[in-house]
Amino acid sequence: MSLVAKIIQKIKLWIASTKPSPRDVSNTRPLFANNRFYPEEIPYREDEPSAAKFEIVHHNQYGDGVVSKIRFQAEQVLFRFSGNELPYQTLFTLQKKPGLYIEDPYFMGKILHSCNPNARVDMDRQVFIAIRAIDAGEYITMDYETTEDILFRQFVCECGSPKCRGLISGRSYRRISEDWR
Repeated sequence: MSLVAKIIQKIKLWIASTKPSPRDVSNTRPLFANNRFYPEEIPYREDEPSAAKFEIVHHNQYGDGVVSKIRFQAEQVLFRFSGNELPYQTLFTLQKKPGLYIEDPYFMGKILHSCNPNARVDMDRQVFIAIRAIDAGEYITMDYETTEDILFRQFVCECGSPKCRGLISGRSYRRISEDWR
């Protein structure tokens, strides 16, 4: 076998060994200094997400998601998030009000969508709150249409909930479609 063929074979073996399963906790994302999800230039905030309570896990179908490492009670504050205020939307923003968005690509921007979520967001306080009890090992989810008038990128939801609405575009689109019923 030629040297090039051996190198290609080793690369293929390495790639195959690093592919995560749909819920592979060994494929967690690294933290910044001091076990924070945020870089040092973002000031520490009380109740910010910690490695003791959460991990960021890659899911083959949905991308990075936040998984709880502990049990939370209904109505308990899960975490307070940080971010830059922007006059425009990105993939990692939540809408605070029309024309104002909070961008957090480190943690909050990795919360996955569900039409039957286990968490809600208080955008004034910038906190996530448990809607129901959340067990260790569960993904933290929110309904994107509760904060976004128009999503940065619409998608077909596959959350599996009996309440699944299918196409997720933003609450402005949801109001229009409900008016047509």
